Amino acid sequence: MKKFPKLCRFKARNLAFVHIDGGKRKLYLGKWGAPETEAAYRRFIAELAADVSVVASSVRGEPTERVVCVAELADRAEYYVKNGKQTGQLDRFRAALEFPLRYFPATPVDDFGPKKLLFCRDEMEKSGRFARSYVNTLVNCFRSVVKWGVGRELVRPETLVALQTVPALKRGKSTTREFEPVELVPGDDVDATLPFLPGQVAAMVRIQRLTGMRPGEVCAMRFGDVETSGDVWVYVLRSDKTDWRRAVGAKKRVPLGPQVQAILAPYLAEKSGDRDAFLFSPCAAARDRAFERRRNRKTPLTPSQRKRDAAPKTRRYAESYSSELYGKIVKKAAIRAGVEPWTPNRLRRLYATEVRAKFGLEAAQIMLGHARADVTQIYAERDFTKAAQIAAEIG
Repeated sequence: MKKFPKLCRFKARNLAFVHIDGGKRKLYLGKWGAPETEAAYRRFIAELAADVSVVASSVRGEPTERVVCVAELADRAEYYVKNGKQTGQLDRFRAALEFPLRYFPATPVDDFGPKKLLFCRDEMEKSGRFARSYVNTLVNCFRSVVKWGVGRELVRPETLVALQTVPALKRGKSTTREFEPVELVPGDDVDATLPFLPGQVAAMVRIQRLTGMRPGEVCAMRFGDVETSGDVWVYVLRSDKTDWRRAVGAKKRVPLGPQVQAILAPYLAEKSGDRDAFLFSPCAAARDRAFERRRNRKTPLTPSQRKRDAAPKTRRYAESYSSELYGKIVKKAAIRAGVEPWTPNRLRRLYATEVRAKFGLEAAQIMLGHARADVTQIYAERDFTKAAQIAAEIG
């Protein structure tokens, strides 16, 4: 956790100051206890949190584009944290502020009108980095930054009203690319990839295929999260993507059938007694590989090697898989299997489509944990089997 300098008091003159340059210099912010001084100190801390240089002129006077954006980013850095880690939402705000800060860093926020926002939106399009819908998202993120400034009386309300007149980019009316939705992965490709996956990752893929969990949810499985008392086991997630929508204390529950139980059984037995132990661990997999190599040695071990055999080095491996690492391993295995590279998030769409085709839309909605059926339809491909039968009969 980054430490910030404390606000100090110079009693002789009743002034507030902070130590800068490693304590070699003092930066005076104003009269002690004054609201303006407290606001200047907050902006000073905000700039430190965003790793930008602290300049006395940016602490005082009319807030510029840079000052407001940096302060707002620091505020959101504390807000968008989940399980001790920052979420991807903060990256959206960084991308949204990149262009205004590049072209108008010293512009007072109240002078940043619709023309400047349109210019930044055009530059986002020209960069080729973003899809049309994502450009609209970034524009909305910037407007929310201005709204944040209005709420703290750093920006005039009419500035926000003016920026709201900038329209969103329409489909077919923009030169930037369209967002390509994630498609389901064919079941045959999954089956072809499984033999090329490490044991733990193959188990994770099979569990996702049978439950429709998100990649991050299967990576986060711990021994204490699986209830094994009933005929159908239950995986109670400690946190998930949509837990902020639920009532306080409510948790997502994933039912685990007989096939999933058979996959999980050896991992639960291995972690028995440790409630916080991850069922799938790169560190444990590395340790198993080290022991396997030692068992298959053809030459005798030296004394130093025997010590390492008792405690193989696995410090550089994490205790749990991240979604990114999980996806990279699956993609590489798919290439080795000779099929089109795919990632684990596509397994959720495959599961949704299979459940909808067999049990209907409502069943798919329940199993995926969606509050609305229209969200489920985004995941589940439409089953055209019935439509094809009707077309064949009526010509």
